[in-house]
Amino acid sequence: MKVLALDTSSTICSVAVVEKNKVLRERHDTSLKEHSVALMPMIKDTLNDLKITLKDIGLIACGIGPGSFTGIRIGIATVKAFNDAEQIPIIGINSLEAQAYAVIMQKGIKDCKILSMIDARNDNAYFAIYRMHNEHLTVFKNPEATNISEIPKYLNFQEPVYVVGDVPIDRIETYLSAERSKEEAQGKQPATYEAVENVETLAEAIAFAAQNKYELGIHGDSNSVSPMYLRRPQAERNLIGLKDDSIQVYEMGQPEFEIIKNNYKKFPNLWTMEEFTDDQRSSKYYIARQGEEIVGFVSTKKVVDELEIMNLVTREDKRNQGVASNLLSYIIRKEKVKQINLEVSDNNIVAKNLYFEFGFRIVGKRNNYYKGKEDAILMSL
Repeated sequence: MKVLALDTSSTICSVAVVEKNKVLRERHDTSLKEHSVALMPMIKDTLNDLKITLKDIGLIACGIGPGSFTGIRIGIATVKAFNDAEQIPIIGINSLEAQAYAVIMQKGIKDCKILSMIDARNDNAYFAIYRMHNEHLTVFKNPEATNISEIPKYLNFQEPVYVVGDVPIDRIETYLSAERSKEEAQGKQPATYEAVENVETLAEAIAFAAQNKYELGIHGDSNSVSPMYLRRPQAERNLIGLKDDSIQVYEMGQPEFEIIKNNYKKFPNLWTMEEFTDDQRSSKYYIARQGEEIVGFVSTKKVVDELEIMNLVTREDKRNQGVASNLLSYIIRKEKVKQINLEVSDNNIVAKNLYFEFGFRIVGKRNNYYKGKEDAILMSL
């Protein structure tokens, strides 16, 4: 299967065609032309070089940011148009994950963590942490925007760490060294960290990432791809007086329980109020808070050295904004267990794709489990 990938999230516009883990053709434009002008001729020339057309492409992928708001929209509009015209499956890949794949392409497939960053100015960065383990790249810390000094606290150095992105290593090295020293003081044997030369063109990496996701069944149509905005544009933040829209996760207390209980209709899920109340007595809950509002919660139960995720819920008006990702990432990083298990409706494509991103794999199935109609898929990490 041939994969056509394009990236318009930065000042460099790039296009690549990949097949069976081999790059067939790659092009990039550094002339600072408008991407709306440069992109289509680049795609046309790339396909002509290979003597193929869109009908020969089995999958199309594009970068969804973070990056240039205008550039991202151009790339997404292009792949949506191709999908509408030819019904070719499409996948959106975020720039942080693409950079992580670029590291793997350079360093090879070996167990490690990858800290991927994009400069967000004023000592802030968009970042995510990925983990390569057993030949699979999975999310360890979901994408977020924060101050550079805060980023290393999400790492541990029990595996080698590669640092990639356009944030110079000397701007974060002091904080990385401090975090590594903490592990040494705790009697651990921390691995080393290494800066990887910044990758300026991402189309090839986006193609490889999309290829892997497709093999897991993650793909969609023109409605499935949208820009990744980790924070609102500054002009909008100023307009509405928003100071901090980051999501914080911590263990639920009685006050938070009462807030959720009194607003339970805003958190639609399969559990009744009575089931939620009963579960709260025997399970550990974490909540996601954005500003002064509770926007999601997760119920967990530890059995020996395994953790069961009982229920993961996002407030209805906060869906597709990273709430579930923050909750899931927190549990994976903080709970020291051998295995994490959960179940999800086979019809819940969004949730299944999220779990795949974090490395969960299907281990079983319960037929007609939900109300005698929907199958439950059992997944483990």
